[in-house]
Amino acid sequence: MKTLKVEKLNNLSEKGKIVSAFSSMKDGDVWQLFLNGNGEAFNHIYYNYFPILFNYGHQFCQDRALVKDAVQELFIYLKEKRKKLGQTNNIKFYLYKCLRRNILKALSKNKNIVYVDNLPSTADFEISISHETFMIRNQSQIEIKKRLEQGIEKLTKRQKEAIIYYYYEGFNYEQIAELMMFSKAEYARKLVYRSLDTLKKYVPETLILTWLGSVSVLQKGIF
Repeated sequence: MKTLKVEKLNNLSEKGKIVSAFSSMKDGDVWQLFLNGNGEAFNHIYYNYFPILFNYGHQFCQDRALVKDAVQELFIYLKEKRKKLGQTNNIKFYLYKCLRRNILKALSKNKNIVYVDNLPSTADFEISISHETFMIRNQSQIEIKKRLEQGIEKLTKRQKEAIIYYYYEGFNYEQIAELMMFSKAEYARKLVYRSLDTLKKYVPETLILTWLGSVSVLQKGIF
């Protein structure tokens, strides 16, 4: 595999300077700087998104080496094909779409992996409910958390994936449809709604919305 040459940062303060220099900029502007050949913009994207992409890729496969190679190859591709890449106003979505495609392509070469609903058997979209997110203060709320976790376990992998995209990542239905290769955004919306209907069998809707609302506030700042 090719190696990627990224400017090495000697300490956390140098990395912090790069991150802070671009943190106030819109994704579209940062991406345009990268397309124009700005090395610091590329370094920002690399250092900011590499760990995020690694965690995302790990949802599809627990082979850390395979996931790390896939992320590395993605950044090599971006750097080599910079002049041919299109625009984006959402860097994380752009990178997620590329990485998802690359990992699924790599996994498809393994004949021992079974696919269900276009997802490999190695995929595991874990949805955790923290005490802080659910604001658990007493025994009854602990029981509610347990029932909600039971409901989450009943969701299909596709449903969990959609829930993560919509509530944890902040993607809209159009983006989710593109990621999950649906022909219409309506299919993504229905998948999310069916997931919520499953959860309602275990806990009241108001509590589900409270939990998801807390997640959305933490991740997106709004609900």
